[in-house]
Amino acid sequence: MKKQLLGIIMALSALSLSAQSIPEEYLSWPCEMLRDSLNLPYFYCDCRENTEVFAFPLEREITDTVWYTATVNDLRQGLSAYWFANCSVTMEVYAFCASKKPTMVITVGANRNCDVDNTKINQKLDEMGETARLQAETLTPHLRVYPNNGGSGHVYCYPYDQGPHSTCENPLPLLVGMTYVCDKEENVYRMEWSKIPASGKSFVHWKQKQNKGCEVWMTLDSCMGEEIGRADLSDSLHVYQPDSASLVNARSAKRSLWLHVKHAAGITGRIYLYSNPKYEETALPAVTKKTCYGKTIKQNERTYSTDTAFVDTIWVARDTLTTQRINLTFTQPTLEYDTVYVDSAAIHRGYRYTPSGDILYEFGDYTLEVKKTNTCTRRIQVTVEPKKPEEPPVNPQEGLEDTPAARKVRKMVENGQMIMIIDGKKYNVLGQSIQ
Repeated sequence: MKKQLLGIIMALSALSLSAQSIPEEYLSWPCEMLRDSLNLPYFYCDCRENTEVFAFPLEREITDTVWYTATVNDLRQGLSAYWFANCSVTMEVYAFCASKKPTMVITVGANRNCDVDNTKINQKLDEMGETARLQAETLTPHLRVYPNNGGSGHVYCYPYDQGPHSTCENPLPLLVGMTYVCDKEENVYRMEWSKIPASGKSFVHWKQKQNKGCEVWMTLDSCMGEEIGRADLSDSLHVYQPDSASLVNARSAKRSLWLHVKHAAGITGRIYLYSNPKYEETALPAVTKKTCYGKTIKQNERTYSTDTAFVDTIWVARDTLTTQRINLTFTQPTLEYDTVYVDSAAIHRGYRYTPSGDILYEFGDYTLEVKKTNTCTRRIQVTVEPKKPEEPPVNPQEGLEDTPAARKVRKMVENGQMIMIIDGKKYNVLGQSIQ
C-alpha cells in the first residue's frame, strides 16, 4: 500500500489533464438536471454535494461510499492508517466530480494498515520538479472510498508516527500481522479468543528507530486479568515468545487475550504480533568471544558483563526468526597484594584506600576491587596494619670505638699562657700535657 499511496502523489501532477471541469454558468443548475443534460457520471451529485474535507486525525465507521477532498499538503505529514473490517476497501482518485474515470484505483484488503514516512512523500514531490509540484499542491482531487461486497469497517488515519491511543476502556483489536503505532506511553490491545493461533505459537516484535526498549505483558479476560507472561524487549532485534500452552488453553477456554505495551515518554515505536513463526533453515555462525572481567561485550544489540552461553533468537523479517549460539567468557583478575600502615586516629575517622576508593574503619585484611568503565578490573588483597611509633634519631657517631666519652673541660690563663684543664689535668693549646 505504501507504493500505491506514493503513486497518488505522482499522479496528482497530471490530474488537471485527465478531465475538464464544468463551465461556471452551468453550476447554478439543479445538480440532477445538470448531470442528465451533460451526461455526467452517476456519482456526480454525490461527489459534488456530499464531499467531506479530509483532516487528521480521521476515525470513523464506513458502511457505504464516502467522498473526501484532500491535497498533497494534507499528506505532507505522512500517514499511519488502519483498516479494521470484514472486507476490502477501495479508494478511487478523481480530478473532478465530472471525471468519468478515476486517475487511480487502490484496493486494500481486510484488516490491513498503511505506514508512509513523510520524508518519502517530500522526496517524491521534489522529484516532480518545481512546476509539477506547485500544480499538484494547488489541486483538490476527490477521493471516493467504499467497502466491497456490502461489508463495513472502521478506519483510522493519523499523521506518520502517530496512532490511536488504545486503552483498557477502548482497546483496538489485536490482529496477527497488523502494525500498531505506539506513541503513547502505554497501550493495550485486545484479541478475541477465536483469533488466538490454534497452535499457540507466536511472537511479539517491537521496532523503534533509536532502538529504545519497551515492556510487554499479556493478561487474560481483561486489562487487570490473570497475567500469563511478561518480557523486557531491550531492543528491536529480539522478540517475546509467549508460552504456547497458555495460548492454546486460552483459546480452548474462549478467553480473550490482552497485550500491554509500555515504554518511556517521548519515543514512538511499533508493535507486531505474528503467529506460527518461521525459522531460517541455517542458523547464524556461532559466536565465541573472550575479554577480561570489568569490560563488556556487545552482541546482537545486547550488552553482557558475565560469562554466558546460550542460543540467541533473533528477528529477521516479518514472521521469520533465526538462531545463533553465543559463548562469552570474562577472565577473572589475578589477585594482587598490598600492605598499608595507618595510625589509629586515621582508621577511626575512616581511611580511604586510594586505588579502589573504599573507606576502611578497622585494621585487618580486605579483598577490594578497582573498577573503571570498560577497563579490566583489578582485585587487591589489602592488609591494613597499625602504624609503628617513631623512634628517636640515631647519632651517626654512636658505637664508634674512637669516639671519646663526654669530658669536663675548663679554659684559663696561667703565667700569660692559655691552658685547658680537662678532667683535672692541664694541657696547652696544642694538647700537650703540662706538669
